[in-house]
Amino acid sequence: MRIVVTLLVAVTLAMVMLPAQAAMDITREIIAPKNAAPGQPITVAVTYWTDSWFNPPPEWPEFKIQNGVLLNTPIPNQLLTRQKNGISWSGIRLERQVMTWDQSILRLPAVDLTLTSAGQPPVTVHLDALQQAIAWPKGVEQPDRFLPARNLTLTQTISQFHAGNDKTLRAGDAVERVVTVQAQEVIPAQIPPLLYAIPGDSSQKLAPENTFAKDGRGNIEGAIRVERLRYLPTEPGTLTLPPVKLRWWDTEHQQWQRAEVPGQTLKVAASRAAGKESALRGRTGDEKWQIFILLLTLISIIAVSWFARRTLRQGIIWLAHRWQRFWQPVLLPDLAPINRRKR
Repeated sequence: MRIVVTLLVAVTLAMVMLPAQAAMDITREIIAPKNAAPGQPITVAVTYWTDSWFNPPPEWPEFKIQNGVLLNTPIPNQLLTRQKNGISWSGIRLERQVMTWDQSILRLPAVDLTLTSAGQPPVTVHLDALQQAIAWPKGVEQPDRFLPARNLTLTQTISQFHAGNDKTLRAGDAVERVVTVQAQEVIPAQIPPLLYAIPGDSSQKLAPENTFAKDGRGNIEGAIRVERLRYLPTEPGTLTLPPVKLRWWDTEHQQWQRAEVPGQTLKVAASRAAGKESALRGRTGDEKWQIFILLLTLISIIAVSWFARRTLRQGIIWLAHRWQRFWQPVLLPDLAPINRRKR
């Protein structure tokens, strides 16, 4: 029994102390659903494998992508392990998203990549060609407004801004409508415009706000689009805000979905009486002080003029003499003698 235990310990120590073979490998794959649609992000994963360590750390390799665009959406790397031919491999998985904008076949041509590591000879790995079919789902009506998403929510808020304190919407007041779209696995440019001006009513559309939606770890999981439209009714009557509808493709359940927020009809009363708008002006409370300072300045000028009246009178007389003297003509001497003797 002791002999068996000793042999097992010796074999274990030999396996632990056995030096690594310093082998390197790389694999590539496309992660996509069976039915991928245009505009749906498709993940391309590249995994670097080694039985020792990476020096320097791996980077995204350069290879061609046909019928697709490589996105810059940051995706965190993953650490993997595997067993192959009795060797333990450590891997670093790099992922990038690729998107196509029309029905086609996404192709990754075959390529040979050379791997290098400090203290090891370069290794060339051949990657086979990969492809993924991209097709429009049935029932596409407007390809330019096609929105594929894994999940989507549509919300709105309607606010009124009154010029008075009666809380009644009147001509000259403002109504602001804010519609927010939050979708997963999309980019902000894919979300189509939702709010448009109502014919016959003055409106002001503000620039939309596009941001990325992030999870608790800070990873990007989708996009958020916020649109604002202000209505400025000028006449009494009714202001009708139409409902907002958005048809989108559910990539998780492979079916069409419709998001909708209800409209609203608002009554617009007549404008407020003339002169009431002056109450909207902001007041600082300095009007009385300004009048007091103006009167004090005028009184000071009159008092100084009274006590210095003699000096002022002399100064005025001196200026009058100087003015007259300035404009008085000056006689010049004759240029030729008048009394000249004849020879």
